[in-house]
Amino acid sequence: MTEPSQPRAPDHPVVPRPQRSPLTIVMIVISVIVCGGYTAMAVTQREFGEPDREEVPKSVRASPGGYRSYHFWHSGYHGGK
Repeated sequence: MTEPSQPRAPDHPVVPRPQRSPLTIVMIVISVIVCGGYTAMAVTQREFGEPDREEVPKSVRASPGGYRSYHFWHSGYHGGK
């Protein structure tokens, strides 16, 4: 060990660094695993299982009040400034 070149002033004592608890380390590891797994699934575009995807017919999508149509989101004049 080397000695400090200048002695520490009495008004600047060495402050001990607090230790991390084991629970904190476990939570960090679990967080890294969950975030890493989510990132891996997002990058590879994989899903658990293979859900059947169905096409909604255009006649249903385009009908007034139909699935996500303009009339579904907009019901008329809403006022303004």
